[in-house]
Amino acid sequence: MTFINTLVGNGKGLALCFIVGSLIFIIKQLFSNIPIDALLIALIIGVLFGNIFSKAQWYVSGAKYAGKQILEFSVMIFGVSIFIPDLISNGTGIFLLIVTGVTGSMIIAYCVGHLVLGLNKKLATLIGVGNSVCGNSAIAVIAPTIGARTTDVGAVIGISAILGATQILFLPILSGTFGLSDYHYGLVAGMAVYAVAQVYAASAVVSTTSASVATLVKLTRVVLLGPLAIAIKLIHSIATAKSSKNNSASIGITQLKSISILTYMPWFVIGFVILSTLRSVNLISEGIGLEILEVAKYLFIVSMVGIGLGVNIRDVVKIGPKVAFTIFCILVFMIITSLLGGKILSV
Repeated sequence: MTFINTLVGNGKGLALCFIVGSLIFIIKQLFSNIPIDALLIALIIGVLFGNIFSKAQWYVSGAKYAGKQILEFSVMIFGVSIFIPDLISNGTGIFLLIVTGVTGSMIIAYCVGHLVLGLNKKLATLIGVGNSVCGNSAIAVIAPTIGARTTDVGAVIGISAILGATQILFLPILSGTFGLSDYHYGLVAGMAVYAVAQVYAASAVVSTTSASVATLVKLTRVVLLGPLAIAIKLIHSIATAKSSKNNSASIGITQLKSISILTYMPWFVIGFVILSTLRSVNLISEGIGLEILEVAKYLFIVSMVGIGLGVNIRDVVKIGPKVAFTIFCILVFMIITSLLGGKILSV
């Protein structure tokens, strides 16, 4: 009954999110060649509506519900897209290169974004995961686990998407400038470009081989989302426990043992792990997994409309340049790492 009351209380805002999200989902299904990611379209429409009708309150509670609860459920069922054997199928060398890139990007996001430019830790984390793993989906997955603000989510997705789009135009220049083989360039594109669709676009203009390698590398980055989400949640929860309970440099082992697993891994992360495990041992077939994944994509779009409705453009403008510079540093690191790593792997 409480669940029904919650839906009724948030009905108008939820209806708005579902109507807009459904239209975007249908349009993307009908016109798959539209170059803009559906999540970005949903975010932009939500931001525009929320800022044009900023004094309206009828949609606020429902938008918040969509941007949190529906997003969390989307994250959970997104686990069916993770096939763990893919982690070891691409070769040890490439896998280690990708892990190095992801780890280094997270460190750069923290050092440059938080320590140097003064961005808050949650925002720096979103910048790191979005540009090191799998773009909008990674940001959508991590945001609820660390309690990130909707403004932070909107800023990172919007600016990352813009910089990612510019890579489609400028990254192929590296192929001729450095005399890269099609395989090597595919490795660079797969490592450096933001979203899956952008990876394909930036690599397919060079060759089919480049596109195949780039897509494979990018999908391996996507597979790392699960372990990274768990690691970030653990770090975030332990840091929060330190400051709120002891405000000291360490937490006793007995304290850690007394804390429920739900303190460190919320229900949707646990569900994500369970579903990815079931998929990896084929208890969930590939066909069923793909059908569930479509539901997850649809709900991601709906929740992104809700997130957009809570984004204040003025706040985004304030942090925009710092976010853009942090992302640029990560992109440079990824390109250099893949250029050097590709040479080592090709020896």
